[in-house]
Amino acid sequence: MALFWNVLCVSGVVGLLGFSYQRLIALRRCARWAAQYLARPLASVLPKVTPDTLEEATSELRWQLRQPSLVPRGCAKAAFWLGALAALMQAARQLGAADTGDWLAPVICLSSGCAGALGCSLIGRMAEAEARRLRDAWNALIRRSTRDVRT
Repeated sequence: MALFWNVLCVSGVVGLLGFSYQRLIALRRCARWAAQYLARPLASVLPKVTPDTLEEATSELRWQLRQPSLVPRGCAKAAFWLGALAALMQAARQLGAADTGDWLAPVICLSSGCAGALGCSLIGRMAEAEARRLRDAWNALIRRSTRDVRT
């Protein structure tokens, strides 16, 4: 039974890490999409881009960058509580038994939950940094475009 809880806990934590990493991948995909506007000189971008297109791109980017670490932070909490719950279930099962010498299984579950929480938190920090970098570059593009547009 201890192996079941360990496998359940570790697979749940790995799934939560993967879910968090998918959010970081989505942000990087958004950064690659925005690079077509950010990499070229503004004079070559403006004739091809209408104000409506730039406004639509800005609103899409704003939506993607709203809370980039919300999913990884939620996954970090879930990973920790999954590990803690599995460890408590195993510890409670062992308290009623005559043989209480096997405390390695709850420790494995709790440590995998803590490692998953730490991993998801690091992914969340990376997502925040990526979003901040992209947001600053996009804001600079918008400032340049409003300054260079002829009225």
